[in-house]
Amino acid sequence: MKNFDRIIILHGCPPSEKMVTPKDKRWMNWLEQKLKEKGFDAIAPDLPISWNPKYTDWKKEFEMYSFSKNSMFVGHSCGGAFMVRYLHETGKKIKKLILVAPAKVPVGDSDTRRDLYDFELPIDGSKIADEIVLFISNDFTHHLKSQKLYTESLNPRVIKLENKFHFLFFQMKTNEFPELLEEVLK
Repeated sequence: MKNFDRIIILHGCPPSEKMVTPKDKRWMNWLEQKLKEKGFDAIAPDLPISWNPKYTDWKKEFEMYSFSKNSMFVGHSCGGAFMVRYLHETGKKIKKLILVAPAKVPVGDSDTRRDLYDFELPIDGSKIADEIVLFISNDFTHHLKSQKLYTESLNPRVIKLENKFHFLFFQMKTNEFPELLEEVLK
């Protein structure tokens, strides 16, 4: 069952500091715990200033966590954008990439997450991982536009779940995400 030497799970980016979700209400931390219980080396780190992320700061922090071509990345929203950008810019490749409602299209000119989104998706971006999976639902318009961009570039296997919106606690009413755990364990 342990096909991955490490699983790194990244959170998304709330629009403001006061909207940061506590760890006990995030599916990222629930997933980390479930995977550790099954013997996986899983980590769900907190990257700096998630409500106003800077790619260079996140990259510096992220590179403190070792991974290899036999690793899996799971990224939510702008965490997924960071992972895709990082893999493309560094030329590194992993075994599996799971994106949950990945972000790329800013809400507007004042969107504090623009710095993470400042990269071009290649025509064939699928070379960053042996397998790419995209979880989507009925989401905000800018995220639906982002998901279309990722689908066109990465050619992922798409899993559409109903009424999960942007996969946030206040929308899902739980920190548990069994469909994602099942996909990770495949």
